[in-house]
Amino acid sequence: MSDHESRHSSYHADDELQNPSEDTPLLRRFPRVNDTTNVITAMIVSMMILVLLSGLAIGVYLLVLQSDADNMLPPIEMPLFVARSQWDESSPTPSEEPINQFKAKSVVIEQTDTGQCQGKNACIQLMKSMQANLDDNKTLPYNFAISTDGFIYECLGWEQPSPLYPELYGLVIAFIGNYTVVKPSSSQLESAYNLITVSLANDYLERDFIFTSKNDTTLVVSYLKKALTDLSRSKLQRRSLLMPKIYMFKSAKYNFN
Repeated sequence: MSDHESRHSSYHADDELQNPSEDTPLLRRFPRVNDTTNVITAMIVSMMILVLLSGLAIGVYLLVLQSDADNMLPPIEMPLFVARSQWDESSPTPSEEPINQFKAKSVVIEQTDTGQCQGKNACIQLMKSMQANLDDNKTLPYNFAISTDGFIYECLGWEQPSPLYPELYGLVIAFIGNYTVVKPSSSQLESAYNLITVSLANDYLERDFIFTSKNDTTLVVSYLKKALTDLSRSKLQRRSLLMPKIYMFKSAKYNFN
């Protein structure tokens, strides 16, 4: 092709763009896309999809962890716990062999019907005095006793149900003192709450246990239910404690002698 023809074709193409006619193509011819560009684009899209899927997987994993956490009770420490061997000289000698614990079906809040006490030494003397009033080879018929300042004194512990109400097969928690008029202290309520939580966490207590107490004292079920529930330390515990079909409180009326 001569230079004249080449220049003529170029002018003709420019003229078609400026003055299109019916014979002018509707679509211009674009240069062919480089294969390298296609590969880079595919890699970028693949990476974005991978990041999206990874984020989705992490989200599902976190939801599973949260679900597992909802079914668990957080560990509760009891620094105010006084073992039976510390106050009862007649208690069995601790054995290295594992002790068989019973699984309580109820929680009963009682009172010792004695004077109150504060301070570990004073309460140990009171516990010994209550023990001395029993027949030989007898121990206080409570699983645990709680003083005004919140110390927990082990009696029968988790080893056997209290003989006070055998048909309830219960964990009897006695507040040291008389509560016909006076209400239990906040320290007593918190220690009772900790005992119940620890019992649930260690499978010493049925999840759908019955909760009851004496109605002729200030230890009525309605008051204790609200007081113990208000001690919840987190949203998890509060929600758990308000699910009566799983945790507490399925209250029951019982005729105490």
